[in-house]
Amino acid sequence: MNEHPIIFIDADDDDHDMFKQVLSELALPHAVLVFASGQTALDYLKTTPDIPFLIISEMSMPGMSGLELRQQIDRDPGLRKKCIPFVFMTHPVEEQAVEEAYELTIQGLFEKKATYAAWKAQLAAIIAYWTECHHPKRVTQ
Repeated sequence: MNEHPIIFIDADDDDHDMFKQVLSELALPHAVLVFASGQTALDYLKTTPDIPFLIISEMSMPGMSGLELRQQIDRDPGLRKKCIPFVFMTHPVEEQAVEEAYELTIQGLFEKKATYAAWKAQLAAIIAYWTECHHPKRVTQ
């Protein structure tokens, strides 16, 4: 495993389990960190020296929402400098939320797929994109 984990933030334990299972099957070189709330993820991001490979967040969660988490990351100069790709995976997708999300300079918004196979294909495509993408702070592996 390398020091560039994939972070998944969602209040749903079943989604945590499915996410971990999918990434295990994809056999990626990244550790997988899951958080049940935006606040615990933000606390981790503020204290780790690691630069995560990717953040995938649910939009609606109790406490700090995914939108609020993204705002907090953007307001923190140290976190902004890490240039961590940030995408939402949510259900349902509502038009107003899409507009709000893209005002926060996210890199993508996806609706969670209904079946395990579809979710796995969706995550594989997202991760493949970010594996190939050149952006600031990307460490060559």
